[in-house]
This record gives sequence, C-alpha cells and structure tokens, in this order.
Amino acid sequence: MRKEILEAPATFPDGYQDISTERLLAVYEAGPRRLGQSLEGLDAADLGARVIPDKWTIQEVLCHVTDSETVGAIRFRQALAEPGARFPGYDQDRFASGLAYAGFDASLLRDTLDLFARLRSVSARLLRRAAPKAWDNAGIHAEWGEVTLRQLLELYADHGERHLEQVLERRAKLEKPLAMERLLPVRLY
Repeated sequence: MRKEILEAPATFPDGYQDISTERLLAVYEAGPRRLGQSLEGLDAADLGARVIPDKWTIQEVLCHVTDSETVGAIRFRQALAEPGARFPGYDQDRFASGLAYAGFDASLLRDTLDLFARLRSVSARLLRRAAPKAWDNAGIHAEWGEVTLRQLLELYADHGERHLEQVLERRAKLEKPLAMERLLPVRLY
C-alpha cells in the first residue's frame, strides 16, 4: 500500500468537506491537462533523473499516477454499481519495481499518460451522471474502512494534485522551475 495511506488516520480525512462536488470534479478532470503542462520543456533525461535520493523520478511518478488511476476507476465503478464492495488495493512500490517504471521508453510513457487521461475522462463522465444519493454509496477501503463515492472523488482529485506538486518539485531541482496554480487549498492527508 502507499506509504502515505498506511500512515493515514483510521478514518477518512475531512479536509475537503467545504469544497463542492462540482469543484472537486473540475479539479479531477483538469488532472491530465495539468500533468501534461508540467512536462513541457522536459526531455527523457529530465524525466529519468533521480534528483531526490530514494524518491521516484518524474517518469516513475507519472507511471504511478496512471496505475493508481486504474485502481481508482474500479473503485468508482464499484461504489456506483456495487455499494458495500471491498475496494481493491495495491502496493505502489511493488508496481514501480515489478512493472519497471524506470525502463519505460518514450512510446510506453506516452501511452501510459494517454491511459491516465482516458480513465479520468470516462470516470468523470460516469461521476457526472451519478444521482445525488449515489454520492453516499460506500465501499470498504483497506485502511480507512467505509469510504463514500464523494470521498473517493476527494481522494483522486487530491492524488493528481499531490503528484503534480512532486513533478514541480523535481523540475525545480533540475533548475527548470514551472509555476502552476494550486487548485486545492491543502493536501487531503
């Protein structure tokens, strides 16, 4: 499991209760465009540079975001269609090593980012079609227990922004800084 989640509180964080569902959907939908913008002016060497010891490269962050989104896409669908289901989990570090994120060539990385955008697009359209009462549908998360559809949206809107900040941090260390507006006031966890 993701280290941050393992250290998360026993209940789902409530940092986004005052943010409208519409605003969260807009942030969620903006994720692929914003990640794409964050890569402008970077080359393959920049993407693969380990500028923070023992932390992921930009390329590894991008691959992780997509793999996390595949899990999120299933979780959204389960909350919509199978309330009460156990949400799937995964070990992010085992994915990174087992799928050899560091070895993705330019074509595979491009397709990975395209998959991220497509998953977000389809999931957002499903979420926009959700009946108002469906936002209370819940499933069981391994660390947080019961998590609603609305909370899943909070989690994944935050996740894209969290990793965008990591890309921007690495760009700064590469001496290729890029300023981007923060769309959510705080990190969820």
